[in-house]
Amino acid sequence: MHLAAVASCFVAAAALAGAAGAAPRPLPGDWPHVAEAQERLAAADHAAAEALLARIPPESEAARDAGILRGQLDAALAPRLELETRAFVDTQPLDRWSQSAGLSFWPIASLELRLRALGLWYPRAPGATAETRGRATPACAVGGLVGLLFRPAWADLDVGATGLGRVWADGSAQVSGSGEIEGRWLSPLRIRASARRDELLDTHAAIREHVFLTAAGGALAVADWHGWSGELRGEGRWYSDGNDGVLAYGWAVAPLLRGALSGALSLKAGWGAAWADTSRSRWSLATRTYAPYFTPLGLRRHGPIVVAALSLGKLRLDASGDVAVQGSELDPAALAWGVTSRVDSAYVDLRAGASLDLGGARVGVAYHHNHQLYYRFHDATIRLELPL
Repeated sequence: MHLAAVASCFVAAAALAGAAGAAPRPLPGDWPHVAEAQERLAAADHAAAEALLARIPPESEAARDAGILRGQLDAALAPRLELETRAFVDTQPLDRWSQSAGLSFWPIASLELRLRALGLWYPRAPGATAETRGRATPACAVGGLVGLLFRPAWADLDVGATGLGRVWADGSAQVSGSGEIEGRWLSPLRIRASARRDELLDTHAAIREHVFLTAAGGALAVADWHGWSGELRGEGRWYSDGNDGVLAYGWAVAPLLRGALSGALSLKAGWGAAWADTSRSRWSLATRTYAPYFTPLGLRRHGPIVVAALSLGKLRLDASGDVAVQGSELDPAALAWGVTSRVDSAYVDLRAGASLDLGGARVGVAYHHNHQLYYRFHDATIRLELPL
């Protein structure tokens, strides 16, 4: 008997028992291990799935379905080649192109390793400012990334870390990295803590000065509880030029459509709110851009969020939108003249993506657009994953 047929029988039995007001019967024999292993595998909790499958003896009637799951587990643990090309354009003005090639694999079921070679360069756009054209700017950089994800079977805990190094055309070597821990003990509740050190790459001035951002924060999130999702997060930010800032936001979405159109379409909607501030503005009156990086000043906003997904066989489409119906912030242009003035602030955040499963290989494209008071960007990515 195949696993899908067994699961269907037990789901039907549970539904009938619930309708009669009785508690569903527990699964007999080793079937509870199979059912839980399937859930763990779907959540990429490979070590826990492996431990559950090891409890099923070869003579068990559930052994055949356990073998199917073991095959799926082996495929999930196999090495994968990842190729990515990315284009970024914003209002600084800045064009950035980047490429990466990497390998991800699980040496053991509880540990994923990622190795990646990186390259990026900055073509000189015709619309660049006089300041941008008049100074020597490192036009390219190469580097490498090492990352790991530790997900032990004995604890509902994820520990992730990355280390990244770049060598720029001016000969300087810059290092950044991140670390995150997430507790899943109170599922579907998630408790997260993270810290990171990022090199800012989104302005020419930041590239010349190699400005870094150090950030640390925590979050409390709900991950798909009966279709509901949400998060509350706070973060402190410290810049390498002595500036600092803070960010707080929260959002929640509820299911509007679940399994519509034969299970292919899902739609969620909700609300989000954010507050952000920076101690000193980095707005340049000369170029009317943020130099060397974007600085929100007393920003407050809230508005609706819509999330949609559509599965058409091996093709999956995703889209989301976050729009502020009310928002305001201190005007950096007025503040540069010594005048404190609060202005209405626009905010639009749009994301769209598509992925195609080609029998183990996967091709994906993604687009991200963000529009704020004096800053907006377009970010497009093409990604290819190949099993090895």
